[in-house]
Parts: sequence; structure tokens; C-alpha cells
Amino acid sequence: MGAGRDDLPPVQHEEMRVKKKIVMAAALAATASMVAPATAVAQDDELDFLLEDAAPRSSSPRPSPTPTPAAEPQAAAQGEQGGAERAQPAPQSTATPQPSQAAEAEPPLDVIPLPREDGPPIETQPAPRGRAIEEIVVTAQRREESLQDVAISMTVFDQEQLSDANITNSADLAIYTPGLTSNARFGNENATFTIRGFTQDLRTTASVATYFAEVVAPRGQSSQSSGDGAGPGTLFDLQNVQVLKGPQGTLFGRNTTGGAILLVPQRPKDEFEGYVEATGGNFEQRQIQAVVNVPLSESLRIRLGVEDKQREGHLNNVTGIGADKLGDVNYTAVRASLLWDLSDNIENYTILQYVDSDSNGYTTRLFACNNLIGTDGISEPSPFALVTAPQCQRQLDAQEASGRNGYYDLASTVRTPITLIEEKRFINTLTWHLSDDVALKNILAYTHLLTKNGSNIFGTYFQDPTDPSREFSAGASVVNPKIPVTNQESYIAEVQLQGSSFSDRMIWQTGLYYETSKPDGPSGNIAASFLYCDLGSLESGDPSTYNCNDPFAGQLGGVLVQEFETEYLNQAVYAQATWDFNDYFNMTAGLRYTWDETEGYGVKRRYAYLLTVQQAPVVTVSTPRTESDAPTGMIEFQYKPFLGTMTYVKYTRGYRQGSVNLAADAGVDTHEPEKVDTYEIGAKTQFGGPVPGRFNISAFYNDFTDMQLQFGYISRAGGPTTSIANAGKAEIKGFEADAFLQPFESLTAILSYSYLDTELLEQDQEAQCDRIRNVGLIEGFTCTPIAAVGDNLPFAPRHSAVGSLIWTLPFPASLGTINIGTTYVYTGDMRVAASSESPFAVLPSFELWNLNLNWSDIFTLPLDLDVYATNITDKQYMTYVGGTYNVIGIESRAMGQPRMIGARLKYRFGAQGG
Repeated sequence: MGAGRDDLPPVQHEEMRVKKKIVMAAALAATASMVAPATAVAQDDELDFLLEDAAPRSSSPRPSPTPTPAAEPQAAAQGEQGGAERAQPAPQSTATPQPSQAAEAEPPLDVIPLPREDGPPIETQPAPRGRAIEEIVVTAQRREESLQDVAISMTVFDQEQLSDANITNSADLAIYTPGLTSNARFGNENATFTIRGFTQDLRTTASVATYFAEVVAPRGQSSQSSGDGAGPGTLFDLQNVQVLKGPQGTLFGRNTTGGAILLVPQRPKDEFEGYVEATGGNFEQRQIQAVVNVPLSESLRIRLGVEDKQREGHLNNVTGIGADKLGDVNYTAVRASLLWDLSDNIENYTILQYVDSDSNGYTTRLFACNNLIGTDGISEPSPFALVTAPQCQRQLDAQEASGRNGYYDLASTVRTPITLIEEKRFINTLTWHLSDDVALKNILAYTHLLTKNGSNIFGTYFQDPTDPSREFSAGASVVNPKIPVTNQESYIAEVQLQGSSFSDRMIWQTGLYYETSKPDGPSGNIAASFLYCDLGSLESGDPSTYNCNDPFAGQLGGVLVQEFETEYLNQAVYAQATWDFNDYFNMTAGLRYTWDETEGYGVKRRYAYLLTVQQAPVVTVSTPRTESDAPTGMIEFQYKPFLGTMTYVKYTRGYRQGSVNLAADAGVDTHEPEKVDTYEIGAKTQFGGPVPGRFNISAFYNDFTDMQLQFGYISRAGGPTTSIANAGKAEIKGFEADAFLQPFESLTAILSYSYLDTELLEQDQEAQCDRIRNVGLIEGFTCTPIAAVGDNLPFAPRHSAVGSLIWTLPFPASLGTINIGTTYVYTGDMRVAASSESPFAVLPSFELWNLNLNWSDIFTLPLDLDVYATNITDKQYMTYVGGTYNVIGIESRAMGQPRMIGARLKYRFGAQGG
């Protein structure tokens, strides 16, 4: 007779134990195993292999949380095969397999390495079968971990991927990240982010926070036109970019509901190395990038980098007024970082960065006129719309007759169009390892942001029949030599304490956060609306020189000069811990309590005209103030049913602070916090074998309440403006999936997909519009929301996907390594305005194709050549419309970039030169 169960040898005991765990986890892992057939076969092959060779579980103590540098590559490889080592990978990681680099001399101290498990331990490591893929190391939880161990849906780009796709600003980044979109109403340099439908409306705080070296981006003045902090000059010499989707309720400083974007710069290293890179392309693109890393001593290392880029604009101004080309690029960025080992357990890391971007800016293109406005009940008639619609049609007819009516041909009448961004950052991080298990980190930062903007907002050119030097402005801002759009400085301090306890079963961190942002002088703008003006006369900033004519006899139009000052104060205390119940199951819980204050001071001077006679200015002063406090947090459960697979379920509370809106009338110039409850379930799998790869999937549901919604209206005191109200309730649900496969050693396939189902369930439009009527709405005009009940949320396409194939050509090593890659991008239909306000409120879907050729180590020399082409089919697509068709009688659009072609030559020296 066969042996009884108790007589089974240890290996068979282990086999039965693993099989039992697989059955118990089948329900949770079902979605994770629904991969392509080749992937499923590879995973089955790996499991059979582990069952055949598994040995009894080890009772030996766990290794030190910080391995020696020589052990790091081996530990990473073992992690891919499900090994037991809890070693920390090297700080540099890539999202696609790359040739191995020299190991770091020491792991970084500023990102505190703490032990994490990749799965149940096995005493003996079986001999590798098939191939393994490189591990991606992320810092999404303020410590180094494998991407596959983090219960956050996220997308990671390394520097090579950013360069191959020619990603240099936030709008570029959004195109290649499913679930992430951008609002580029003020141009690509000033785009704001939206993740999973959490949108930042004009004059609200960011719904997605951008962090550079763990420090949040500089604030813009009421976020008018200053972007979210991933502008020109920030996306070079990086370790990676991490896009975290969904509210990060505990660990990150500034409160947001949509997520966070982490920019991780390269740190100074122990070896002399660097590179010089030159790029040229169409639209007269010229770019130089240079980095040098110098070890000044055994304890002191410095890294210097510079990037300079110019590119001609792709938008053609047909008026002959001001610049002929808009949408250009012209910036210089300089970065210096210093790493100083004060002792064996104390490290000081300092970063200085300066960015200067000075371009012609961006203007939308007029493309539709509501010639039926006020007839057949299509829209309520208004004096302004009845004037603009006929003039709009005359402009479009004249432009077509001139032969300059291409997709990128538009009208700008600002004499000095400009988008100026000057940004300064100082970051100092002190890390002190108090013991082997506990570390203290202190972050101090100073940021300063100065921006100027001058543009024709709607792209109109309606000439005054009595004076051709004047044009009817539906809305144009001009450069004010005295008042920038943003002039804000911020001071940030954060203290963190991180550690592990109970023989590494608990990993924890706690901290205090403080941020204050104050004006470094007034900010604001000069804008002309609803009257004929020579916009050049407004640029002097001297009202006595304004040359304007109001056809409405001072009842509607005017020149508005605004000066603002806003102060922000954000404070928080937080704690988060992960408890390992056993090798398969753990729980993480975190809590953060935040206190926020915002205080503003604004002065508006409106100059009205009786025909050409300027009237005395009407001056209004506002001093709004808001304060709020709220808890946020998360609870998460992870289960690892078998090697290479992690499943999770989590709940997160997100919160976005209220703020002030100095552009609105007193009485509707403040708004309260919004909050979201997020429920998410997901799985992450990683497998070796003949077809190694990763497959990650997550599904989520968001209950969004007290939603901050934008309402546009025409103010008696200031012309066209917006107010923000907590007037909405929305539902956001969907799922995201990412796959990475290497069917052959020379072929890599990457696919990311996002599905979003969003709906505005409730909106208290009438109550908010009543408040606006009571304080400043001009008679005969309506109050228009950004979305109507039943609409999808703005900037939340239902479908978005990115797919890439990378093929390494079979050439001998003496020639170098040649990779050819292609990327496909799909962005589905996307609402950007309320359905009730414009028939063009939904942007049509678009597809983009990119190509890239990379030849590295040319003839074994330290030379790399990249040739790239983005949007190779020269697809014409829209990225924004104003939603003014029914109210103003016109519609304007922003347009995506045409085909861009370039070549990049890189020379590496020192340790990088090999």
C-alpha cells in the first residue's frame, strides 16, 4: 500500500501545501491569470517547475535590509523568479530591459531601504529556467520597493522612454499614459493634469500633485495658467517618472483627489561619468543636453546638468500682428546636485534647479460661429453674442478667401505674445540612520515661480470699421510689464521617521508636513473684452494710453486690470504601517490629518468707454478667506497566493482643499473642500519561463461628493470670469491593465489600457447661478457650468490605450545594439465642456503612431544614436475647446502637435563610456 499522508516526504508535503494555496487563491487571482495564451503557458510552466523542485521552508533569519552592492543584481534576478531574498535593488531601474550597468557603490540613504517580501521563501533557489525580466524599483510609498509589491495602479517611465517618445512637458506625458490627460488651454508648457476624471478647473488647487525629489511643485497664482509642475526643463536626467493613479491619502504632502506624479532625478554617484547629447529635427529643433558626475572625495559627490532647447512654433499667425509663429519652444534648464556623506549613517542631499522658458505662447483657433443664436429658441439672445457671431463668420470667410486656412493657421492680435516661466528650486534632504531599523529624514525646500502671459484667448480678429488698428476682443490678455500672472514663493518642511519592528514584520513611517506659499509681489493681468481695442496700447500698463471704443456705450465692455495676492498654509501629521501576518498576507493602514488655510487680497479696476471716451475706473476690492481641516487615509489588504502574484483590496479617502477665487465677484469667490471615497481591487503578476513578463490589473469605484465645479458668467464688474462652487456629486468607475511580455529575447511588447465610466449625478446649478445673479451677473446672460447632469466628467475619455513593440536587430556585438520601436496611442472621445453649451463639447477620438530607432555603443564606441518620429501619420486632432458656442456665439479649439522628426547623438564618457 502507498504511504499515508503523514509519511509523505517533505517535498511532496510542500507540493500539496502550494497546491492548496493555489486553490484557495483562485478567486482572487482569476483576473490576474487572464493574459494572452503564451503568458498563461509561461506561468503554468513556472508553477510546475517550482512544484517539482520546491524544498522545505526555511526557518533561518531574514537577511539584512540593505545588501552589499555586489549582491544587488543577483537579488533582483532572484526576486523575478520568486526568491526569498529581501534585498533592496539598486536605485537605478528601468521599465524595459537594458544592458547591465555597473553596480552602485552604495545604496542611497535619502530613500530609506526597508525589507519587503516578494513571496513565500524557499530555502534553495532552483536553477533558472528560461529568462527573467528586470525589476522596476519605485518610491510610491516613500521607500524603495518593487513595482510588483506596491498596491497602487501606476505607470512608470525611465529616462530612455521619455527621450524616445520626445516627452518634454506635462502635455506630452499625458498622451502616453492611459488614465492621465492634460488640459492645455494655456499651452503645453502650462498644462494641468487629470487622472481618472479628477479635473482641475480654472482657479482651483491641483487635483493631481507633481513632486520633484519628493517636494511638491511650486504653486501658481490660483492655478490660472501656471501648470502643475512638469513643465519645460524638469524631464531630463531622471531616474524615472511615476504616475500614481487615485488618491494618495496618507503619504504625500499636498492634498489631492486624483493622484500624484513623482519625478525622481538622478543622484550623484561614486564614479566620474557623464554625457553630451545634441538633437536636431524639423521645425528647426535644436537641443543640447549635458551632464557630468564628479566624485570630489570619498564622501562628497556632485552632479551637474544643463538642457537647452529651441523649436519653431507649429501654429501660423495669419494677421501679421505680433509673432508669425506660435506654439514654439525656447527654454534653458540648469540643475546641480550635491551628495555629502557626513558620516557612515548620515547623508545630506542638495538640489538646485533653475528653469527659464520664454516662448511666444499659445493661441486657440476660431473654427465655428453660432449664426443661429437667438433664433428658433436655440439659445438666449444677448447683445454680445449677436455682435460676435456675424463677425466670427466674416473672419472665417476672409481667412478661407486668403488661402491661409490650414488646420494650424490662426489669428493672434497681441503685439507681444508671450509665455514666460521662471522657476527656482532648492531642496535639501538630510537622512540619518539612527539604527539598523530606524531612520530620520528631514526635507527643507524653497521654490519660486514667476510667469507672464499674453495671448488672444479665442483667436479672434474682428476689426473696428472706424479704426483698423482696433479689434473687437472677445477675450484677450496682454503682457503687463508691472504685473506678472504668477509671482509666488513657497517654503516646505517635512520630517519623516521610518523603520521596521518585530523582526521586520512591521514596516512603518510617520511624519509632519508644513508648507506656506506667499506672493513675492502682486500678480494679475490686463484683459480687454467686449469692446474694440488696440491691444498694443494696453501693453504699456498706463490707462491713459489705452485706445479703445465700446459699441455698447459702456454697458458691457471694458478693460480690466487685476492685481492679486494669495497666501496658502498647509499643515499635516501622518502615519502609516504595514503588518505581515505571514509570508502570504499583510495589511497596511494609514491616517493623515490636514489643516489648510487660504487668504486672498484682490483689486480690480474696470475702465469703461462711452464710444472712445474713457470713464473713471470702477474699483472693487475683495479679501476672501477659507480654512478647512479633514482626515484622509487608507486601509489595504495584500494576499500573495503563490510566487510572482500579489492581489490586493483597498479603501482610500481623498480630499482637495477649498480655496479662494479672486477673479470672481465677492460672495461667490470662495469654495469648500471636495472629497472622494475610493474602493479598489487589483492583482499584479510577474513570471519567468520561456515568455517572461508582467500583467497588472486594477478595478476601482469612486464616490465623489462636494465636487468643485466651475461656472462661467459675465460679470458687471469684470467681464467674462468664472466662479467655483461645491455643487456636484459624481461617480467614477473603471479598470486599468498593463502588460509586459518578452516572447523572444529580442522582442518586447508593452500594452497599457484604461477604461473610465464617469457621470455627473447631481449639480446644484440653479442655486449657484442665483448666487451669481445676486452679486454680479449682467442682465441677459446665463450662468454656464463645466458639465451638465448626466454628462461624462471633463477630460475623462472612456477608452485610452498605449502599445509598444521593441525589436533588437540580430547584428554582431561589434556593431553595437540596434533597437527599432513603434508605439501606438489611442485616446477615445473626451468631453471638455457641458453638452448644454456647445455642440463641440466632446472632442473626437484620435490615434497616433510613433517610430524610434536606437543604435547604442556604435562600433563598440561610447556613442548612441536615436532617430525618432512622433505622430508619423501627421494626424490632426483637437485637445481643447472653450465651450462658448451658445453663450458668446463662437467656438475655438486647441490643437495637438503635428508630425515631429528628429535625431539625437549622445557621447558618453567616464564610467558611462564603459
